[in-house]
Amino acid sequence: MRDRYGWTGGTGGAPSRASARGYPEAEARTVRLRYSAGDIAALLWRERLTMVLAFALVFLAGLAFALSLPKTYAAHSSLVINLAPEYVYRPKVGDAGAGVAPQKDEVVQSEAEIIGSDELKRRVIQTVGLKVVDPKLAEAWNGADADKRRQIEGAALKVLQQGLTVSTAPESNVVRVDFKHRDPDAAALILNTLVSSYLQYRREVFSDVATPALQREKAAFEERLKSADAAYEDFLQRNGVGDFASEKAALAATYQSIFDEKYKAEAQLRETQGQLAALKARIGEAPGEIEIQRDLDLSAPQQLLKLQTDRQNLLARYLPDAQPVKDIDAQIARLQAMVNSGHGVGEKDRRLGANPVRQTLETSRITLEAQAGALAERRDELNRQLAQVQARQMRLTGLESQYQSLAVERDVLQSNVKNFATRAAENRAAHELGKAGDDNIRVIERAQPPADGKSLKKIVFGLALLFALFTAVCAGLARVFTRKGVATASAAERTLELPVLATAPLKT
Repeated sequence: MRDRYGWTGGTGGAPSRASARGYPEAEARTVRLRYSAGDIAALLWRERLTMVLAFALVFLAGLAFALSLPKTYAAHSSLVINLAPEYVYRPKVGDAGAGVAPQKDEVVQSEAEIIGSDELKRRVIQTVGLKVVDPKLAEAWNGADADKRRQIEGAALKVLQQGLTVSTAPESNVVRVDFKHRDPDAAALILNTLVSSYLQYRREVFSDVATPALQREKAAFEERLKSADAAYEDFLQRNGVGDFASEKAALAATYQSIFDEKYKAEAQLRETQGQLAALKARIGEAPGEIEIQRDLDLSAPQQLLKLQTDRQNLLARYLPDAQPVKDIDAQIARLQAMVNSGHGVGEKDRRLGANPVRQTLETSRITLEAQAGALAERRDELNRQLAQVQARQMRLTGLESQYQSLAVERDVLQSNVKNFATRAAENRAAHELGKAGDDNIRVIERAQPPADGKSLKKIVFGLALLFALFTAVCAGLARVFTRKGVATASAAERTLELPVLATAPLKT
């Protein structure tokens, strides 16, 4: 194929004129066109009409779009977010992890999500009305069917979505809320309504849903506790137990007391039996009868005393050498000699009786035998009591596993009922305190109608200009690189690596 200068491009497929005239044809080969910056500039100049048309179309379209952009007014409001009780973790069961709170950034991000929620925007639309959001949508609402009204609501929601901006900063608990609208008064009204609705809506978001659940769980545990109490009482009545733990402890104490008494009784019995054996041996040695009284014959000493008395009387009448005195002296001498010889005093009478020592020993024996019999009976009774206590203990031991199961279940249910009641009361109190006011939310700045509006006309105009220039250059380059053949002699020299001696215009 020949261009307008008479050169053939390297297509490699079509036969040349030389082969058509019968000349020997050179070997066909494919070449890559090589352009310099000057070639491209010259070629773009040749396509200046195309570039101007492309520039004009794009620029005019961008200019029309920029001129159609309205001026918007941005209202501003800011809130400070502090940690609220709603964010503090309070487990429903147990105390594991209680009191754990999120980081400040997490709390701020959560509140920012609530501010930017679609549900809050719908509430704002219902509060301010469609006429404030967009008068055109308010006019279209009248007479519209259900489907059309859903579309209008979606369009109004889109207006709020596009105009609302919620921004936060790292390590800061301040949330900045901006809203852009064509009407400055509407922008301030919508933003203030959004903030007020947010303060009310967040209470619904953090509404007390735990307390009813805790109440239901508490009621369920109370029903189970009633059944457990009935089974526990029935178990105690069937087995004749008032208080299992107390009775078991009392039985253990009773067993120990009886066991000690048994050993004491056996020791006393052995001691009594030993005393009885020793006493019986002593009784065999003691005689049954002993002399209890013996009378002596004292007539000679009495007669001697009488003679001595008579001599004294005679001396009152006679001299010592008188014959009556001598006679009585002789009698006194005979009696004195008899007394001195031991024949003057003799045994007159003797009586025998029971031995009091033997009687005392017999009394002690009878007493010890009675004590031994009583101690033996006491020992046997203590053995019977020990057997009864052991039997009761063994019965309680056999029932202990069942009792422990019932008691543990009852204690656990009582603890759960108490815990759920405590948690429900705490949650209810925290919720009631939360209703009194949002202490963790402070409105730093309420929105005011902005005085100055902003428009994107200049920015869009500049972007349209740049895009139009870029489009024009692209259109020119597309025209340059899509033309067939070699456009300039210098490009032919670089492409074919051959000198170009002359050029001629292409003949039609």
